[in-house]
Amino acid sequence: MTGRLAEGAAPAAPAAIALEASPYPYAAWRAVAHATSSPDGSFAIAAPAPESNEHVRVTAAGAASDTLSVTVDPRAALHSSSLGPGRVRLSLRLAHGKGLASPPVTARWYLAVRGSDTFHLAATSRTHELPGSVTYAAAIVDPPARRFLWRVCVNPRWEAAMGPPSAHGACPAGGFHLPHAHRASPRARAAFEFAAQGRGTPLPPFPTAAGIAAARSFLAARAGRTSFAVLDSAGRLSGLNTREHFQTASVVKVMFLTAYLQRLDALHRTLGAADRSLLYPMIHESNNDSASAVLGVVGGAAVARVAREAGMQDYAPGVGWWAFTQTSAADQARFFAQLGRLIPARFYGYARYLMSTIEPEQSWGIPPVARPRWQVYFKTGALPSEGLYHEVALLERGAQHFTVAVFTDGDPSKAYGEETIAGVGARLLVGSP
Repeated sequence: MTGRLAEGAAPAAPAAIALEASPYPYAAWRAVAHATSSPDGSFAIAAPAPESNEHVRVTAAGAASDTLSVTVDPRAALHSSSLGPGRVRLSLRLAHGKGLASPPVTARWYLAVRGSDTFHLAATSRTHELPGSVTYAAAIVDPPARRFLWRVCVNPRWEAAMGPPSAHGACPAGGFHLPHAHRASPRARAAFEFAAQGRGTPLPPFPTAAGIAAARSFLAARAGRTSFAVLDSAGRLSGLNTREHFQTASVVKVMFLTAYLQRLDALHRTLGAADRSLLYPMIHESNNDSASAVLGVVGGAAVARVAREAGMQDYAPGVGWWAFTQTSAADQARFFAQLGRLIPARFYGYARYLMSTIEPEQSWGIPPVARPRWQVYFKTGALPSEGLYHEVALLERGAQHFTVAVFTDGDPSKAYGEETIAGVGARLLVGSP
C-alpha cells in the first residue's frame, strides 16, 4: 500500500506507520506490517497476502486512514476428461483460506453446445474438503456435443469470506441463458460459478427417431383428435400435430403452480402452511377448488406472464372456466423443459416433489410405463364429458432427460384415453439407455 502523510497542505515529518488488517468477519484490527514515512511524507508498506477478504488501514501518531476493502478470490482449477460414449468427468478444485472448510454443499453442473446461449442443468453433486484447504466437487455428464461449454456453480459455507459480494448469489436451480459476451468468461454470473470447455462423445438423442416414428404411427391410428410433442434430450422438437389447439383441462395447474411460486419469490416469502394447503391438493390429487383458489391469488395476468416467459405460441386464457385455457402439445413440452428456469430456485425442489408424488388415481398414462427406470415429473388432465385426456411429463434418467406432451380429444372412454397416452409413452421409451 502506498500513500502520503500530511499536516494540512504540507508533508508530515517522517513518522512510524503501521498497516492494520481486519480479516473477515472484520471483528478486530491487528498490525501486520510497519514502516517509516519519507521526508516528503510518502510511504510504501507491504504485508503478507491475505487468505480471505479483509479491511485494511494505515495508522500513524494515533490517526488512521480511510478503510479499504481487499477482495481475495478462491483459486479455481477445472478439469474434464472423457470416459467413453456419454460419459465425461468434470471436476472443480477451489483453493481457499485456511480455517474456511465447508461442510458438503450442492454443486450444480450446466452444459451448452458451443455457440449456444442456453445452458441446461446436467448434474448435481456434493462437495467435500481435500487436504490443503481445497473444496472439491466432480460429476459425470453426458456431453451435448463433441465440443461443449460447461459451468459449475457452488455456494460453499465459506463464500462470504472470499470473493466480491456479487459472488454470493444462489446457483440457478435449472437451465439459464447466458449472453454471448459472457460465455467465455470464467466468472460471468453471481455466485461462485466457473466456466470451461470440454470434449466427449455424446450419446444419441433420446427418444430415438424410430421410437418417435412408432409413437406417431400409433397415435395417428387412434380415435378422436390427437397430438403429441417431444422435446428430446438434444432439445429438438418433433411429434404429431404439435401446434394443434386443445383445452388444457388440469395440465394448466402446473402453470398456476409456477405463477404462485414466482409470486412468493417476488414477495420474499417462504413457503408456509397456507401455501402448501393450496398447492399440494391442486397437484397431488388435481383438486379443482384449490386450483381456482390459486388462480384467484395470482390472477390471470400472472399466468399469461408465465406463458410469455416460456415462449408459448398457442396459449389463450380460458373463457368461462380456467380448464378451457387453450394450449398445444408443443407449448407444454417446451414449458416443462424450462421449469427449472421458470420456477424460483428455492422452490424448485418442492415443485418437483409435487409432480413426482401424485396420487395413484391420477398417475395413469406415462408414469406406469416409465417407472422405475425413469424419474417422472408430470401432470394429467381430463374433461370426461368431452372425451378429453391429456398428459405432460418431464422424464429424467441419469444425464438423459426429455419432455413429452400427449393431447387427445373425443376418446370413447377414459380407459381408451389412458391407453392412448400409455401407448405413446411405451413406444417412445423403447431402447431406453
